[in-house]
Amino acid sequence: MNTSIQANQLALGKHQFGRIDQRMKVGPVTWAFHDLFWVHQGQVELEFLDLECKELLDAPAGVLILPNTAFSGYATDDFASASVCHFKYSGGDVANFCAPGYLVVRRNEGLHVQNQIRLAMELSQSDAPETIDRRQRLLRSILDGFEYPEKRLRKVSLGSKNRLTASWKQAADHLENMRTLSDVARLAGVSESGFRKQHRENYTKSAGDYLRDLRLKKGEELLATTGFSVSEIAHLVGYQHGETFCTAFRKSRGLTAGQYRRWSKPFA
Repeated sequence: MNTSIQANQLALGKHQFGRIDQRMKVGPVTWAFHDLFWVHQGQVELEFLDLECKELLDAPAGVLILPNTAFSGYATDDFASASVCHFKYSGGDVANFCAPGYLVVRRNEGLHVQNQIRLAMELSQSDAPETIDRRQRLLRSILDGFEYPEKRLRKVSLGSKNRLTASWKQAADHLENMRTLSDVARLAGVSESGFRKQHRENYTKSAGDYLRDLRLKKGEELLATTGFSVSEIAHLVGYQHGETFCTAFRKSRGLTAGQYRRWSKPFA
């Protein structure tokens, strides 16, 4: 980072903390200000489409996303917790600090940066002038922990997905018609046994477990974002009986469907 940045050149925006999972994803979005995106728990993959690159953030880790940079992301496991801090920079070298792109944390400094970010989150609860001054100075220190990636925006292939992955995506979009695993295998043009074999070669979970997780994650989304009854949601995600869905949901999530609906809230 450019060490000439001064605290009074940083205009603070909002600082938020929330949950990310298959329903509550990140973006896609493009902001006109800087975004300090930090993963406190879990693992998140961010994709920068215009830059043709991705970053896998395994907590504690994060990126400093520069203005006008399009990105999106998702939790790679069941969920992750993250915070965002928005700010604007008005220094004399602002042009060099606002080109589309992002910065990563310096090697072996992730835990130290996280401690500073947590303090910044606590201070953000107060609007007192002295607290704002402290936050600006703290942000200045946090920014010193970031640098451009070693391979200036590592590029990855974002080409077409293989047949197996494409079949799972199609199945996820039409779960109400995926009554059994053989329905998913039919999308790939292979037998159920052949599909199971291909799946074992590419995934750690069994094909049956993967299909169940797709159903439950879609069920979470519908519980949190619609007014459908539990029975209706069960049919929409491919269960023939509401009781079967409720049993699988409670066993996997540790909450009943009704409890989850009351608990869930969006990540902003």
